[in-house]
Amino acid sequence: MSSDCHALVVKEGYLWKRGEHIKNWRKRYFLLRKNGAFFGFRAKPENDATEPLNNFTVKGCQLMKQDKPRPNTFIIRGLQWTTVVERMFCVDSPEER
Repeated sequence: MSSDCHALVVKEGYLWKRGEHIKNWRKRYFLLRKNGAFFGFRAKPENDATEPLNNFTVKGCQLMKQDKPRPNTFIIRGLQWTTVVERMFCVDSPEER
């Protein structure tokens, strides 16, 4: 991982992430760092050397809340090169969202 893995963690915990190609829901442990780096893992990482399954930035992204297809869903919409990418997540309660 790059120097992004050393930025301060501002939020962490489990989220349900909907697959971008196969549209099933998977529980993942995410770390949001102060610089906007957003890393996803199968389980809470033991150390900074653990390679993430998901690695993108939320800096400059749009956040949209909705209750479909599941309650407490939110979408992070951002650019990946020149393509708009929407990543869908959900949590167990409105407070977590």
